[in-house]
Amino acid sequence: MIPYSRLCCTVYAVKMLRESLILLSYIGTAGNSYAETTPISENTKIRLQTVVDGLDVRCEGFAALVEHVENWEGENTSSASPNWELFEESPQSCRGNMFTVSGVVELALPLSAPWEGVEELFLRNRDGIVFGLYVVGSTNLSHKKTVQTPALFYKTMFIEGRDNQKRLYPMFVTNQSVITTSMQDSIMPVGLLALFFLVVAVFIFLKKKCTKQVNSRRTIKVQEVLDATSEIASDLPNNSSDALATMYNESEIDI
Repeated sequence: MIPYSRLCCTVYAVKMLRESLILLSYIGTAGNSYAETTPISENTKIRLQTVVDGLDVRCEGFAALVEHVENWEGENTSSASPNWELFEESPQSCRGNMFTVSGVVELALPLSAPWEGVEELFLRNRDGIVFGLYVVGSTNLSHKKTVQTPALFYKTMFIEGRDNQKRLYPMFVTNQSVITTSMQDSIMPVGLLALFFLVVAVFIFLKKKCTKQVNSRRTIKVQEVLDATSEIASDLPNNSSDALATMYNESEIDI
């Protein structure tokens, strides 16, 4: 008998299941890569001249960007990586330009009238920088979900927290149809679901088969990996201003 044969069989089945799920996730999210992001028009550039950086208001320039991203369709075009220092030093030189932004969702709020149908997200990227993202359309993005999207730079905005401190955030505008996430939110097609259940069935079969080959005196305890996710909880305050202040302070510590 091969030592720890049960463990080897189980590990093999787990690897096969994991790789299959990755494949399913890739196939399921592939549809999001077919939404063309087009540059802004000359008319939109003219309307962006009304934008004033720093103010916590949404103006005619914001309306122009919202109207523009509503028409994104077709295939994605490549875009540049954000230059965070330039956003702070010379935001007017970046206004309306397209960038690929990514980060973990820390806060999500729907905008009130007259901006119904637009969500305001605050994300933290891998460098700890917190930025804002206005999304046209309902996203239903949950806290701590990782997202990536092409987006148009809007402005830098000072937002005051409950501690009376104003902090600067780069703000972007995008459409929910071009956002890709770490996990697919939409329902899988029937064919993908069938493949998923087939993989699960094979996993269970292999696990039972390996169990029979092991000496009954030897037992191996396997902890549930998914239990770890239940321990992850948000430490952010319920108040949005307090939450932004906490996020900003954490980003400064991380850097």
